[in-house]
Amino acid sequence: MNTAGSVAYGWGALIVAAGVSFYYAKKEIDARRKDATLRGNRPLEKLSWEEKIAQQASLGDKNLKPIQDSIPKEAFKPPEAK
Repeated sequence: MNTAGSVAYGWGALIVAAGVSFYYAKKEIDARRKDATLRGNRPLEKLSWEEKIAQQASLGDKNLKPIQDSIPKEAFKPPEAK
């Protein structure tokens, strides 16, 4: 049942399937990146995390709304004892 040939065939099929999947996934991801760059949604320059934080801080609080503001205040109250 599990001869050396069948194991090699299984591994070979797995490697080929993974390679084909990688090729098509990479092709689609590259197309999405190119489309986002053309539409202007993707920045052209690479920023470090410090530069990203400084850029977001300069945009103001409208883009940095804390998650607590979006959670209802009732969620922070302790449950009532019975």
